[in-house]
Amino acid sequence: MGHDHESEAQQQQHKLTENGKDHPKEDSPKKEEENCSASDHFTKFNPDQYLQSFYKSAGEDLAMQVVLFFLPGILYRLPKRIESMLDLGAGPTVYLPIACRDRVVTIYTSDYAPANRQSLQQWCEQRHSFDWTKVCTWISNIEATHETAEVMQQKARDKVRAILDVNVHACPVVRNVDWKKDESVEVPEQFDLVTTVFCLEYSGETLQEYLRAVKGACTLVKPGGYLMQGGVLDADSYNFDGKRFRSHRLMREHVTLGLKENDFFTEEDASGEHEFKFIVHEEVYIMIAKRKN
Repeated sequence: MGHDHESEAQQQQHKLTENGKDHPKEDSPKKEEENCSASDHFTKFNPDQYLQSFYKSAGEDLAMQVVLFFLPGILYRLPKRIESMLDLGAGPTVYLPIACRDRVVTIYTSDYAPANRQSLQQWCEQRHSFDWTKVCTWISNIEATHETAEVMQQKARDKVRAILDVNVHACPVVRNVDWKKDESVEVPEQFDLVTTVFCLEYSGETLQEYLRAVKGACTLVKPGGYLMQGGVLDADSYNFDGKRFRSHRLMREHVTLGLKENDFFTEEDASGEHEFKFIVHEEVYIMIAKRKN
């Protein structure tokens, strides 16, 4: 991820900004990709292929490298104890609950696509075949901790209370509860922390749709709570498994606009209150913003 002239990371970035994310190694350049709309995530998204393409090794995808590298520093800006967290539009991934395992008391995860929610349930019930060891090792190295991947995952798994069916373009965003750890679990209407990475700009294809998705996400954040958002700037699609999913071409000013429209802080405070932080590297961004009371 260096800045050397014509470095491998820069070559990767040429593909990243053109396509949204790197081509998986399995795809043949001669094979014509299926052109999919953002709404096609509901039926055409393959969780297993997605995980193999982008998460088999944390070093295979530039966007994933950047997010994982800066994630611990972003989380450090949060209060030491967060009562509730929602991973909004998690897809089939669990790296955010894993990264938040020592800071958050209760975790809820969610997605729009039924196949992704099923994948999340398999992980919660320790029935999933995907190996998160390399991603866990990457996170623990950046954290400078010595926990094994098994311990890291179990800590997170123990805190997951429910898997939610969500649609950021609907009101309310939470449509249903797919899975609960037990029947006593009550899902809150708002959360102290909402995380959403590689989600909001991929849920639609226009600025209007993006802002509507941001509004939906922000309704889930308690006053005084935090939104952590990440993704790729200046990219209008991403591709894997022979499919290209179209997305909104997100610019930084769009992120700022969405936050301002929903009463979030958008500027860093010299007093050290940690109300806002935006990090961007190679057009991959991660940011945290506090909702005003």
